[in-house]
Amino acid sequence: MNNSVKEQILSQSTAVRTCVLPEVSKLISNIKPDIDSVKPYKTSVIEWLKPVIDLTGYSVYPTNGITEGLNWWYNREKRAVWVKQGDYQWVTTRLNGGPAILYQSMPSSIDGNYVQMYDDPVALDLAYVGSTVPTHIQLHDKVDVAFYSLSKAFGVRNVRTGWIFTKTPDPALEALTHSAKYYNYFAVDVAERIIENYDIGYIHARLKHEQQRICNMLDLTPSDSVWLATSEHSDYAKFRRNNNIARICLSGVYEFNS
Repeated sequence: MNNSVKEQILSQSTAVRTCVLPEVSKLISNIKPDIDSVKPYKTSVIEWLKPVIDLTGYSVYPTNGITEGLNWWYNREKRAVWVKQGDYQWVTTRLNGGPAILYQSMPSSIDGNYVQMYDDPVALDLAYVGSTVPTHIQLHDKVDVAFYSLSKAFGVRNVRTGWIFTKTPDPALEALTHSAKYYNYFAVDVAERIIENYDIGYIHARLKHEQQRICNMLDLTPSDSVWLATSEHSDYAKFRRNNNIARICLSGVYEFNS
């Protein structure tokens, strides 16, 4: 049994692809695409995130997943961008000799664990929030922009839920979202249905025993994110992100009870 589970993990790609729990799938399965309405955008995500991070006062706009929000920011950012080795691969260091902003994922994409936040201008990626024990992130006044989606925590990556939070209003996004009312209505409906029905600690509470079961079976170290584990063993070398630590996605070997 142990060998078959390990072989299944080793056959996976290095991407983290989480799963939709049966009860979440059932909850959102009857949402129909709204193809005719023109509705003002609204979201309760800032309130939902408060047990972990308080983004009160930030402007919030819907995006097609975190990656679209990152692309929007990165392509408009005039400062140099610095990224730690092994962090989210779609953001790359870009140096221009001027002032810099630091991209940081929290919990870290490197291993799924909480780390200390940089005390500098930060673009903060919150992708794994919602898959951990609710842990307070102390926001400082140099966090210029933040990003979140339900793709990792709730596994709805193909729906492309997401948000970008900006410290000051973004004129282009204000025009697109609030004036033109151009946004992904279906993704917004799915996202709001999920956060209305599940609190920010639900996924971790639901899966922590399954994470521990697999980690005990394969001698892995559980990450703060319940979908991940780490190992220094050479068998998992292909999953290494930084130094000798391998980040291992466990979702493909979890057993879910409906």
